[in-house]
Parts: sequence; structure tokens; C-alpha cells
Amino acid sequence: MGRIIETERLYLRKFSLKDTSALFKLNSNPNVIEFTEDVPFKNLSETENYIKNNTHLDTHNLGRWAVCEKRQGELIGWCSLKHNPDYDFIELDCRLFEKHWNNGYATEVNKGLLSYAFNKLRIQDVYAFVNKHNQASIAVAKKIGLQLQKEEVHKGQLSQLFLIKNNLIEVKEINAIETYKVRHKVLRQGKPIDSCKFEGDETGSTFHLGLFYYSELIGVATYMKNQNELFQGELHYQLRGMAILQQFQGKKFGNVLLQKGEQLLKTKKSDLVWCNAREIAVNFYSNFGFQISGDKFQIPDIGMHFVMYK
Repeated sequence: MGRIIETERLYLRKFSLKDTSALFKLNSNPNVIEFTEDVPFKNLSETENYIKNNTHLDTHNLGRWAVCEKRQGELIGWCSLKHNPDYDFIELDCRLFEKHWNNGYATEVNKGLLSYAFNKLRIQDVYAFVNKHNQASIAVAKKIGLQLQKEEVHKGQLSQLFLIKNNLIEVKEINAIETYKVRHKVLRQGKPIDSCKFEGDETGSTFHLGLFYYSELIGVATYMKNQNELFQGELHYQLRGMAILQQFQGKKFGNVLLQKGEQLLKTKKSDLVWCNAREIAVNFYSNFGFQISGDKFQIPDIGMHFVMYK
């Protein structure tokens, strides 16, 4: 069975129906679920159904995976990176059999999962909710670098919210001129630098995002308030000038830009974002939830495009 990540002593893999009995036992231990909102599985059948329905967590390479020892392949618990829709962030979670507590496994597997999140998935921020009375998990959170943000009631329990940021990647607002360097290399190669200036770049409602990797600007995106008569809603933004330097393409950096853009659009109460997507970029936008509207069309001197929206 394919391994998602490996650490010195452990590896993560997808669950299979062979894990039903072990997962049932894990969730039946009152000490294991003491600080969670979970209740034990009623029987093996319910546990099996949970494993079968766990596939939705595979979206965008996120998931809840079995944690196994390398020596004999024993399942010792699970660990997960999942999207929390209530808070719109990526959340880290972990649970191990009691007999494997106090041997550094939780620290080891969570460090490995953070490395996977930051270096492969290019996730910017990872959060974790920990019950205020769960001192062992709080100690692990601090040991792997998470910082306490606040206390709040989460799912009926007084919890502490922790955060760790990906120091390799940063997205921040920049000015229009700063976008030209990347736009020129990716979108307007061989054309005058003036061709990188878009109408509306300097409008007050427009915002520009820069993606920095090890402090180097490697990607840009521009969002302009622009109603499109094809769609309903009162507030539309157009995504323009989305560009990632060639050597960084195909490494999920574009997703980081789009995620940050969506977060800002939500604060602006935008109903919809749309773009004129180059034909070669349709799959990229589709994978991020954009849909095609209408037939493809030609933009002179640039190529075939589709209107896409989300």
C-alpha cells in the first residue's frame, strides 16, 4: 500500500478495510477519546463504513491516514490534515493507541506531516485545536513549533487554538509596478514592458498579490472589481495577470495565490470571481473549482481563452 510520507520510525498510508478492527479498538478506549468530541464506534460495521466514506478527505491531497511503525507495519493510530470549513483553514490532528504514548511518536509524525504540508502541498498556515486540559497534546503542539493564538469554545469544549506558518512561502499585497517583472517573463515575453500594464491596475478597488519563496518574488495575481454580464450577483472580481515563474510551475504555488485571493475576496463580500483563462490553464483553474462559461475565444496576439468563474 502506497506510503504518503515516511519519518525515521513511521509512515503514513491510506486506511483499508483490514484496519477495521484496529480502528474500532482505538476509538473504544475512553482514555484515547477523553479530550475529543468523538463517541466510540457502535460496532465493526460502523467502523467499516467510516473507512469506506473517508475518501472525501483525499481532495487536494488532504486526508486522514493510518500511522504505522516501519518495523512490522503495525497500525499505531492516525494523523490528518483536513480543511475546516467553519474556519476556512487547514487543521492538523492526531490520535495514537495508548500503549504508544510517551515515546515521541506523536512529535515525530506531526513534524513529518508539517513538512509534507509545507514543502509538497505548499500550504501557508496550519492550525490545531487542542482541549485546554489535554496537557500531553499541548506539549506536542509547542514542541513542533505551533504557537498559541487564543482560547475559545470549540465543539462544546474549551480549547486552545494553535498556529504554525510556512516560513518558506509568503503571500502579501504588492503594488502594480511590482507585478510587471513576473508578468513580463511569463505572460508578455518578447513584448515591451509597457504591455504588462493593465487597465484598472491603479484603481482603488484593485489589489495585487505577490507570492514570495525564500523572499524571492516568484508569482503574482491581480484582482479587479469588474462586473461580468454573464453572471448574477452584485459584486464580481476579475482575476488577471496570474503568473508563476516557469521554474516554479507545477509545484502547487499557484494554489497558494488563489487561496489567499479567495480569503481576501470573502472579506470584501464578493459574490463571484471570474477570469479569461488561457486554454493551457483550464485544467489548473478547474482543479481549483472554477467552471467554464461559454465557448472558447481568441484574444489577439495572445491565444485562445475560456471565461471561467467560481
